[in-house]
Amino acid sequence: MHVIVTGADRLGRAVARWLVAGGHEIAVVDSRRERCIAIDEAFGSVSVLGSPVDRSVLAQAGANRADMLIATDEDDGANLVTCQIAKQRFEVPTTMSVVNRSDHVDLFNVLGVDVVVDVPDLILNQIQEGFTSHGITHLKPLPAVETEQSLVSIHVPASYGPEGRRLDSFPFPDGTLPSLVVTREGVPRLPSGDFMVRAGDEIIAVTTAEGEDELRDLLESGPLT
Repeated sequence: MHVIVTGADRLGRAVARWLVAGGHEIAVVDSRRERCIAIDEAFGSVSVLGSPVDRSVLAQAGANRADMLIATDEDDGANLVTCQIAKQRFEVPTTMSVVNRSDHVDLFNVLGVDVVVDVPDLILNQIQEGFTSHGITHLKPLPAVETEQSLVSIHVPASYGPEGRRLDSFPFPDGTLPSLVVTREGVPRLPSGDFMVRAGDEIIAVTTAEGEDELRDLLESGPLT
């Protein structure tokens, strides 16, 4: 595929490196000469100096035959305009853009950007995944319900022992609904009251923000006797 990458900062260079490693033909557009020089030194003569919102610059980058355009600039406005020009003027089949402000995501979707990458949301997910050491991992928010709830993964710690305890004796906070148990051997099981939850198992559950805090405290303190 021929892929145009707009923006030659750290993210743009990383995307370019990944594409080249996959055997794709690339063109990297940036208005800063020093970054274009760095791109050419790393990947050969693939840079195009100029603004990505300039049609002639995109044409020079091969937009008339491009299979995809990936906009990685820190300016959401520039990314959006670039994707629209690529789609409407050059009929590029697929446009992809990072979005640096989450409140811009809906606009990108409405205006036809094919793949929208919400950068703040990705960072937040990474931070939330860091809570695995506390036994809880966020999987998915559930905005459709009346109260703020999320789907979470509860990692049962070693303090619960190899023999475990019955699921119906597990002190779930109010508003927490277990929906699936994945055993430490990787076997999914529908939850039942007499199922023995053991150290290393994973409980998939729906819970509230308050319930999540209670669960984290519970897992840190270990099972009640």
